[in-house]
Amino acid sequence: MSLDKSLKNLKYDVRMMEFNVNNGVISKAELATYLSQLPDSGGNALKVDLEEGASSSDDDMIESAH
Repeated sequence: MSLDKSLKNLKYDVRMMEFNVNNGVISKAELATYLSQLPDSGGNALKVDLEEGASSSDDDMIESAH
């Protein structure tokens, strides 16, 4: 894939949005229009409950990972 085609594919990539607006690749209005047309995917979210108290073995695992 050519560099030009790769950059076009990244035009609205969240990691490139600020760069593209600041460098005139897209306008703020164009970005706002694009974002307003995205579908709501909130229904795909999963709720994650975290335990309130971690056991000492959990603490040991966390510390050993650092």
